[in-house]
Amino acid sequence: MDTNQALPLRWWRMAPWSRNPLMRRCDRVDAAAALLATVFVLIMVPCAAAFGTATYTGLSEQSHADRQRSHRQAAVLVADPRPGSVADTRTSSREPQNHASAHWTAPDGTLRSGDVPTPPDAESGDTIDVWIDSNGNLTAEPRTGQENATVAVSAALCVWAAAASGAFLLLSCIRWMNSRRRMRQWDREWNEFGRTPGWPVS
Repeated sequence: MDTNQALPLRWWRMAPWSRNPLMRRCDRVDAAAALLATVFVLIMVPCAAAFGTATYTGLSEQSHADRQRSHRQAAVLVADPRPGSVADTRTSSREPQNHASAHWTAPDGTLRSGDVPTPPDAESGDTIDVWIDSNGNLTAEPRTGQENATVAVSAALCVWAAAASGAFLLLSCIRWMNSRRRMRQWDREWNEFGRTPGWPVS
């Protein structure tokens, strides 16, 4: 028989609906569990894609709303930048970045000041762009479409990976329990084999 035909035929004979008399009940349970796990992982592909699409849509709407509530404003640095960390209000993380005191004009015409992140080569007196809300307070720059797409794809992959990992763990547990059951069955049969009439008992 051709090797390319042997493997599919072997898989078919190991299917849970196979009439092979050598297949035990636990073998059929293993085959059925493997089949269900494979189907579940495949079904989770479009589900994860739908979750990623919904995530991207929500992030895009949030970015659009953020752009409606905030805008870019020119700010003048009043001191040389110094190393430090500025909290990112969008991710609630603190990343090392140069920052400096700056002045900018709020929408109501008042002068505001505060610490702002600066480019690496910025100096006192330079003008940089900052994002402020309708009250003139500093705010995070809205996410771009590329950033939203990256987050959405990562979320979809995480959902699919979590589902696949759960299915693999469940399948591994089922196979482990069935393996233990087969070992106990073999032990019982071997002990009974030694007591068969006409055979010596060790």
